Amino acid sequence: MSLGDFDTSSVVYFKFTTFRPSTGAPFTLAGTPALSVYKDNSTTQSTTGVTLTVDFDGVTGLNHVAVDTSDAFYAAGSFFDVVITTGTVDSVSAVGVVVGRFTLRKTACLKPTTSGRTLDVSSGGEAGIDFANIGSPTTTVNLSGTTISTSQVVASVTGAVGSVTGAVGSVTGAVGSVTGNVGGNVVGSVASVTNRVTANTDQWNGVSVTGMPLPTASYTAPLDAAGTRAAVGLASANLDTQLAALPTAGENADAVWNEAYSGHTTAGSFGKLMDTLRKANYVTEGSVAAGGTPTTTVFRTTLTEPTGTFDNQTLLFISGDLAGESAPIEAYSVTNGQITLGDALTQAPTAADEFVILPDHVHPLGEIGTAVIGATIEGSETLQGQLRLIRAATVGKLSGAAGTTVAIRDAADTKARITATVDADGNRLAVTTDAT
Repeated sequence: MSLGDFDTSSVVYFKFTTFRPSTGAPFTLAGTPALSVYKDNSTTQSTTGVTLTVDFDGVTGLNHVAVDTSDAFYAAGSFFDVVITTGTVDSVSAVGVVVGRFTLRKTACLKPTTSGRTLDVSSGGEAGIDFANIGSPTTTVNLSGTTISTSQVVASVTGAVGSVTGAVGSVTGAVGSVTGNVGGNVVGSVASVTNRVTANTDQWNGVSVTGMPLPTASYTAPLDAAGTRAAVGLASANLDTQLAALPTAGENADAVWNEAYSGHTTAGSFGKLMDTLRKANYVTEGSVAAGGTPTTTVFRTTLTEPTGTFDNQTLLFISGDLAGESAPIEAYSVTNGQITLGDALTQAPTAADEFVILPDHVHPLGEIGTAVIGATIEGSETLQGQLRLIRAATVGKLSGAAGTTVAIRDAADTKARITATVDADGNRLAVTTDAT
C-alpha cells in the first residue's frame, strides 16, 4: 500500500487490517506485534518513531500506525517500507508482511525549498509570485508592452534614474529632499510653491536672487556669529569648551543618587513613595568588628545601640562568605557591640563582614522546642510529661501484673513512671504517675 510522498519530520498515519487465515475475517494481530521500517534497498531496519495500535478504536483486526520521521534515519529522497517483524494472526506468523510504503520528498513533482510551504494559486489558476525569490533577478526585463497603472506608487529609487525622455506629467505628493545639486536649468516655470522656500546662511548671505523675491512679511536676516552664540546661551566662541563644561552621564547619575532624600518627600511624589517603602522595610545596618575571637554564635560588631535593643530579632549577612545566611539574635550587648546568636552559623564571620538586622521578633529553635514541650495541656501536666507517661505505658518494662499492684518503668529503668492498684479482673482502682 503506497501512502504517498511526505515532507521530512512529518508524522505519517495509516491503517491496515489483519485477517484470520482460516476464515478471511478480520482478526487481532497478536504475539507482541512490532513493525520495522526498511529504507531503500538497505537490510538495516529501524523501529525509531514507529507506534503500532492493534484493534484500534476497539475494532478487531484494525491496526493503526504512526511513523514520526523527525529522526535522522528518515532522510529526504528515500523510499521506506513498513514491515511486520513480530506478530501472529490466529497463531500464524505474519512476519515479513509489508503493510505500507511511503517516500520523503522523493516522488512529488513539486517540492518547496522549505518543508511545509504551499503554493499560492488563485481561483483562476494563476500562481502567486514571490519577487524576492525570482530566478536571475538582476537580468534586464523588457516591459515595453506593459503599462504600469497610474495608481501604483514607487516607494523609493535607490539607484540613479538614467533619463526620462518624456515629460513627467505631475508630481502629486511632495518631493522629500534633493541630496545632490540640480546640474541643469529648469526650462519651464515653477507654477507655484505652496510652502515657504528655506535655505541656509551660505546660500543667501551676499547672493543676489533674480526672479524669486523673498517673502518679506516674516523674513529675518541671519544672525552673525556673536548673535548666534548669544541666542543659544554660549559664553564663548569655543563650542568644545562649552560642551566640556556640561556634566557627564556619570556625574548626573551621581548627583541623583547622592541627593538627600529628605528634600523629596512631597505627598504623591516618587520621592515620597521611596521614603514610605524605606520606612516600611526598615533595617539596622552593621558589620563585624575586629578584636576578640569570633565564633559561629558570638562576635563583636560596630553597633552602639543600648543593650537588649536587638534581642530576638533576625541578623542577615549581606557580604562575605556568609552572605545570605541568617540566624536569630539571642542577646545583644552594647559592650563591644557583642551579638550572641540563638542558632549557630555555618562558619565564624570575619571582620568587616556586613549584615542587616530585621526588626521581626524571632526565637531560636531550641527555645521554641522547649516552649512547646513545656506547655501545659491538662491541669498542671505538660506535653513533655504526657509523652513520658505515654512512652512508659506503651513500651516500658512492667512488673506485678499477676498481683494487685502493677508498676511500669521509665526508659532508663530508674523509676516507676506509672503505679496502678488493680482488682482481680485487672481494673485500675488507683493510679500514681511520675512524669518528672
